[in-house]
Amino acid sequence: MSDRNIFVRLISALWRGANGVRKVLHLLLLLVVFAVFFGAISGGTPPLLPQKAALVIQPSGVLVEQLAGNPYDRAVAELLGEVQTQTLVQDVVDALEYARNDDRITAVHLELSALGGGGLNKLRRVAEAINDFRESGKPVIASADIFVQAGYYLAAHSDELYMHPEGV
Repeated sequence: MSDRNIFVRLISALWRGANGVRKVLHLLLLLVVFAVFFGAISGGTPPLLPQKAALVIQPSGVLVEQLAGNPYDRAVAELLGEVQTQTLVQDVVDALEYARNDDRITAVHLELSALGGGGLNKLRRVAEAINDFRESGKPVIASADIFVQAGYYLAAHSDELYMHPEGV
């Protein structure tokens, strides 16, 4: 009977030891998860802009008011490499407006090689934002290797236009 008692006590001690190790590992895992979470939301300081910088705006694909499809389908398409590139008009307009009011931004460079097109009303909204930016006295420089009609329309609102010598 005492052999069995020793065996039960040994198993019981091993079980308590394993349970203690499990609790410590769970605590460590929880601390790591909290550290990662709080580190992610604290973010730290964003990188500082130099005192003088040019904003590069490089729209790709078609100018749209709202992205096509639902977010899940876009995420799956991006994972599969089948992304239909689109640029939100409001993003371009907001960037130009913020740059107009930021003293650190001295110029805007529109790189229009990847622009695929857009409706006339969308192009007019971006062109108005370009003109508003130019009223601040800061230059707008457009460039592209290949211009589609929409890109040329936007480039016509810039101060300077550069194109590859063998571009179209």
